[in-house]
Amino acid sequence: MLYNVQSEYQVTGIEYSLVTPGDPEHTRFHERSWIMKRVLLTAAVALLIPSILAAAPATLGVYFNGSLTGTPPGVYMPFIGALYIVQNELYVTGVEYSLVTPNDPAHTWLIIQGYTYPPNHSLTLGDAFNGQSLTYWPPLTGYPEGYDLLVTYRFVALMECEEMWDYPIVVSAHSDSGYLRGTYAPDHELFDIIGLTSILCPFETGTEESSWGAIKSMMD
Repeated sequence: MLYNVQSEYQVTGIEYSLVTPGDPEHTRFHERSWIMKRVLLTAAVALLIPSILAAAPATLGVYFNGSLTGTPPGVYMPFIGALYIVQNELYVTGVEYSLVTPNDPAHTWLIIQGYTYPPNHSLTLGDAFNGQSLTYWPPLTGYPEGYDLLVTYRFVALMECEEMWDYPIVVSAHSDSGYLRGTYAPDHELFDIIGLTSILCPFETGTEESSWGAIKSMMD
């Protein structure tokens, strides 16, 4: 920093030069400055690598009472499924996705009767079976549990479980954009999301449920 040391005048401007008599071409200063910048950059990257490697990819799944498997209470009887994003690295402001039912592409066995959104939900475009985009403000941080609720579905099964064993509900890419992804603050940059598969009416009652412990413990 360059200081003007005096108390007699009200200074409005100066002109000056810096001279290095032992190094008139400033080659040694420039070289050392470049080396120091490179050292600092290398150190910064080294500090960032562990956090990058440790960051788990975001996942999106439909949970039934905290589990990725569920059994409808009966034909034409509503039951709840909840779409959660599992991550705590980003300030998520939006997602785009679709729900796909491979065994029932026309959705004649399962319908969505209604949607409920959390308080910070700000905008919805489309519907889950045909491609849905959701935005949130304030953003979803995953703090402190490591997950956030995006939307709650009111499902209705139109068939008995015996007629729709192992019915998959797959979180997949948005049917229009072709992407399963989200945006995060502050600049709404894009990030990829891994979609999970949920199973209704699991055929073997003794099959181990695929669940996420944090959500299940919350529901208990």
